[in-house]
Amino acid sequence: MKRFSVLLYLLLAVAFALAPAQGSLQAQGGDALVWALTGGDISTLNPALATDGNSLTAGAVIFSNLFRVDPDTGLPLPDLASWETSPDGLSYTFTLEEGVVWSDGVPITSADVKFTYDAIMSDLVQSPRKADMAAITSLEIVDERTFVITLDAPNCTIWGNAFASLNPLPAHKFAPDLSDFMTNEFNTAPDVGSGPYLFDERAPGEYLRLKANPLYHMGEPKIPALVFRIIADPATQNQAVETGAVDYAFMYPEDFSQIPDASMVNAYVFALNNAPILLMNYQDPTDPQPAYDENGNLNELVPNKFFADVRVRQAVAMGYDKSALAMVAGEGSEPLTGPITPMYYSTYDLSGIEPWPYDPEAAKQLLEEAGWVDTDGDGIREKDGVKFEVELTYSPLVGIWGNIAAVAQDQLGQIGIKVNVTSMEWSAYLSEVLLPEKYDMTVVGFGGGTQVDGIAYSLLHSKNATPNGGFNLVSYVNPEMDRLLDEARTMPGCAVEDREPLYQQIQQIARDDVPYDWTVSNLQVNLLNKRVIGQTYGMFDGGGVPFSIYTWELP
Repeated sequence: MKRFSVLLYLLLAVAFALAPAQGSLQAQGGDALVWALTGGDISTLNPALATDGNSLTAGAVIFSNLFRVDPDTGLPLPDLASWETSPDGLSYTFTLEEGVVWSDGVPITSADVKFTYDAIMSDLVQSPRKADMAAITSLEIVDERTFVITLDAPNCTIWGNAFASLNPLPAHKFAPDLSDFMTNEFNTAPDVGSGPYLFDERAPGEYLRLKANPLYHMGEPKIPALVFRIIADPATQNQAVETGAVDYAFMYPEDFSQIPDASMVNAYVFALNNAPILLMNYQDPTDPQPAYDENGNLNELVPNKFFADVRVRQAVAMGYDKSALAMVAGEGSEPLTGPITPMYYSTYDLSGIEPWPYDPEAAKQLLEEAGWVDTDGDGIREKDGVKFEVELTYSPLVGIWGNIAAVAQDQLGQIGIKVNVTSMEWSAYLSEVLLPEKYDMTVVGFGGGTQVDGIAYSLLHSKNATPNGGFNLVSYVNPEMDRLLDEARTMPGCAVEDREPLYQQIQQIARDDVPYDWTVSNLQVNLLNKRVIGQTYGMFDGGGVPFSIYTWELP
């Protein structure tokens, strides 16, 4: 099913993967649907541990969730379970469907759900899902098929975070005390699943082959095998699409336009709730600290010597041309004003908020006011004896990330900020730079799933600061922003007209404070080979594997 909370939106891997893949599939009788993953290797198949999009996608096929997403509306529909909500919106009583079992025949029970929740929340487990579970105060078992989840307050977005992250795992495959949860070989080669497909074999950096699950609760998939193929880059992916070496791929419009002949595929084009962002760290990256201590009190973070001043961040926002980046990104792209993307503009009116213009002269003035001046005429500003020279580290997984880095390096250099750009392989970048928050500047993408505040809440709420286990990647702390985000999520009735003024304020503050420099929006093109029979694809399937895949057929 569609993944939600997070998507640090990725692409890339090994260039030689396609040729052996096509040969091996032909040798197996062409029984597999081949899915392109242009985004680095799969790191884990345990959804509770996954941090990257490819791992989340693969894991979601192997492990069904309590609910699925309507592909056209994004609203929750029953999957492993159905539910009832209490009148006050605080309690959800879930009932597992009768007869649902793991692929080894063991019944899926409430104990599996409780085990998964306890694992995510345990200090023994390094799970990025901890922040998603913050709204849950308890998960209590009623009987083998029934359990009750109680929230601390009504939550309009609970389906996009906590419930989306609660993919039940088989408790009987892990030690009850969780001592093996991080190291169990099940995480990379699970021999049990509940989704439409099951682990078969894997060649790291090349492919993951899955086989149909005969005990899948919706019925055994009609296509016997699903292969996730790691693809090197957009050009290689385009060639694979054109030649039919892969059946499915998703890409940006500019990449799609480079395919000379797309007659073999059906194209599904949807708005993408994803923001490529330029990050400027709020705290000293040499010794990053959690925003909150173990007692829940705010830590006094050492401010970043370059970017603690809002005038500097605003200067950066005006110091390079995002309109030019939007043109490069392709049709449908436009400069962003904040974390709420154009996917929601038709629902929430944010028309009065304008993006930062490209204005190098105004940017220079702000830098002067902040005390950054070029006293020796070398073209680099300085303050208190410190040159404004910073490292911008990123991973070249998505073309727009590299474009942002290159344009920022060039045009910020013209206003006196020297930017040295370094690229890193994704897994090293993730573990050594982004998640430990050891950078001054970086570029990455972040997806918000099906929730209007999916990006905003993850990136801007102080309790989600990265060292505290969330995705607030710059340690932005603003009590007013926290209040607005919380109020919008807990609005009684969740009516759009009641929440809209709050999201207007959230977007305006996110624009003015520049906690992140929001760059440009875009569309996503989902391509599916015409040989697939019975294919369907909706807006909220984008990038993930559609729930309907078990009904698809090959000739």
